[in-house]
Amino acid sequence: MLNVKPLTPQQIEENKNLFISLVNQINIEGVDKDGLINYLLNSDFFFAPASTKYHSNFDGGLCQHSLNVYFALKDLYEMYKPTIGPIDENSLLICGLFHDISKINFYEKYTSNKKIYSEQGSKHDNGGKFDWVAVDAWKVREPKDRFIAGTHEENSVLLLSRFIPLNNDETVAIMNHHMHTGDGVQFMDQTFICNQYPLAVLLHTADFLSTYCVEGIVSE
Repeated sequence: MLNVKPLTPQQIEENKNLFISLVNQINIEGVDKDGLINYLLNSDFFFAPASTKYHSNFDGGLCQHSLNVYFALKDLYEMYKPTIGPIDENSLLICGLFHDISKINFYEKYTSNKKIYSEQGSKHDNGGKFDWVAVDAWKVREPKDRFIAGTHEENSVLLLSRFIPLNNDETVAIMNHHMHTGDGVQFMDQTFICNQYPLAVLLHTADFLSTYCVEGIVSE
């Protein structure tokens, strides 16, 4: 699961079906899978981007990124299982698939003017000939139009807790999947957290590998 280009409608549908099939594999007491899947289907989760202009900033990018992180998390766990010990598959599914659930209904599409360079361009600057072309772009919704209760990580825990009774390791992992690099996150004792919660280390690493090494940062 490494597609890093704009997705076709068929690929978006395939990702949706794969994602739902993985959610149905979660097997813990108290989980409301039907409610969770219904929430996803009635949101923009399967069509939203993962960011406005960085990684996977295209239709379906959020679901694609979540799948990438889950599969990277599984691979990392298999690699380090001999030293860190057992982690339940449910926790891998929950943290990998839903660490960014607070990005649901978080972005909205708008039209932006972009320079498109070509030999046929009617205008000219230091970069060459170009024309201004109207293109689709994404921006963050106004606070009143999206769920907001805390940081991105805190919002994800709160939203997910409506449907899944998170254990301590899962909560800490999602809360710290950006470690202290997330917006609005105060520096904490990350060394203690990393020593105490290997799942947090694996999720953070899977997220960063997917973001920077698999999906990459889009150059403007």
